[in-house]
Amino acid sequence: MPTPYHHGSLRDTLLDEGRRQILEEGPSSLTLRGLAKRAGVSHSAPLRHFDDRDALLDAIAAAGFDELIGELEAAAELPSLRARLTRYAHAHARFALENGPLMELMFSARPGHGAAAESAAMFFSLGGGLLGERADRQPGPLPYLLAATLEGIGSLVASGRLPVDRVDEVVEEAVAMLLPAIEERLSR
Repeated sequence: MPTPYHHGSLRDTLLDEGRRQILEEGPSSLTLRGLAKRAGVSHSAPLRHFDDRDALLDAIAAAGFDELIGELEAAAELPSLRARLTRYAHAHARFALENGPLMELMFSARPGHGAAAESAAMFFSLGGGLLGERADRQPGPLPYLLAATLEGIGSLVASGRLPVDRVDEVVEEAVAMLLPAIEERLSR
């Protein structure tokens, strides 16, 4: 049940409520008017923070990428490529399990301008760093291959096609298959 907005940051409240609605009903269900009602504010209040529905969805997707970026940064602290890749792959799958409709929004948005595009670019750049690519270059194919593999696993999890009790097994196999190819590519 929605909690009416009383004080604090309206923008944060709208983002939180928007994310909850996306998780409950999917991205297509979100409207500014419906979100205002859900947040307990006037129907025009969201327009003070978001020009339109697309701007709201962009901000929610950017916040999702920022969470995944946090997982990448945490994984990057580990000493070996195997440990980094394993930690991040498990975190990505867990994120998909808990946030399937949000992942759909994040990875289905068309590239362009805005907060989500900037966060996505940072996500892929940090992914390249996690995989040992040089930070001063555009990401090579490896972070995209990793993201595609993990997004595929995430999609299977979110849709219920991959049973939850098999997620760790599939993630471990993905890491085992990808790691030698990544190590070989980086040794060139």
